[in-house]
Amino acid sequence: MHSDTLAWLRWVLVPQLGLKRSHTLLNLVDSPADLFRHPERWPLPEAVKVTLRAMHRLGEQHPIHRQALDQLRWAERANHHLISLADGAYPPNLNQIHDAPLMLWGIGDTGLLQTPQIALVGSRHASPGALSHAHRLAADLARAGLVVTSGGALGIDSASHRGALAVQGGTIAVLGCGVDVGYPKPNKALFASLASQGLLLSEHPLGTQPRPGHFPRRNRLISALAELVVVVEATLNSGSLVTAQHGLDQGKDIFAMPGDIGNPNTAGCHRLIQDGAYLLADAKDILRHLKFQQHPSPQAEPIALDHLSPLQQKIMALLRFGILPLDGLAHHLELAVHQLLEAILELELEGLIEQQPGGYTLSDIA
Repeated sequence: MHSDTLAWLRWVLVPQLGLKRSHTLLNLVDSPADLFRHPERWPLPEAVKVTLRAMHRLGEQHPIHRQALDQLRWAERANHHLISLADGAYPPNLNQIHDAPLMLWGIGDTGLLQTPQIALVGSRHASPGALSHAHRLAADLARAGLVVTSGGALGIDSASHRGALAVQGGTIAVLGCGVDVGYPKPNKALFASLASQGLLLSEHPLGTQPRPGHFPRRNRLISALAELVVVVEATLNSGSLVTAQHGLDQGKDIFAMPGDIGNPNTAGCHRLIQDGAYLLADAKDILRHLKFQQHPSPQAEPIALDHLSPLQQKIMALLRFGILPLDGLAHHLELAVHQLLEAILELELEGLIEQQPGGYTLSDIA
């Protein structure tokens, strides 16, 4: 198993191969190791052949081989996974797309990849109402036994992941960087929860930094993994519409949640509905559409908040929808910043909330 995985890693780490070229090669080679034994046989640019010859000649001394070994050792740690295209754990839905990743990196429960998934996506700058809808929708879907899949971004993505985690349901974050990078940084605590209770997933090797071009590519995986795509709130130029388009190209049904016609954040959803997407009111619409036989997930034991002041309970309720800076909390609560300081300090001392670079968020125990 290790030798096969190492061969796939070496392949994926070769510069300039790319997925399109790699899938062409997959029809020609008998095994990934053949790529390096006979580089002259393959229709490749000379620069790539030079790299392959050097890798074959130098073996374990070649930097790419050493990098592959480092990543293989990473996968020996608990809950760390490398899944090649030939692995039985590879998600079956990804096999249906023409540019399926040759390798996936994961931290957490890879069994979630074999469970029916719903893609929940939307704006990074979502309204409080949309965050609330996403959180509730994700919780209801997770309770029914569906896995909530999103992109780990701020806004709707985070609210969706948190909603599923709140009821101990399954949720997957597909990242546009290495699973060890942790982007965006304000979601550090959320990613820790996903790694222990859900799954962090990426097609990018360890250490890959986020780049703009990674995210549209990431979106095709979110839609491909899922049975259908739900857009909760999105502008007309939102990346969520890219995910929806990938879903359409992959033959998936699209659902969109309507909103205030005066809010530009909902214009993307309204356009999708005009173009034929299903209008979404609640989780029952999805369950009916899929004719899904529910397998309820256990609901998380609610944390006793009776001892908290009304203001502290309102702060906790807001932070369940995602990270908020101090002035954001003050704005939503219609209070001055100084009126929040004592309540927030007490919540921090009790371990219920914590401060991240982007603001305050619920701690893992909350």
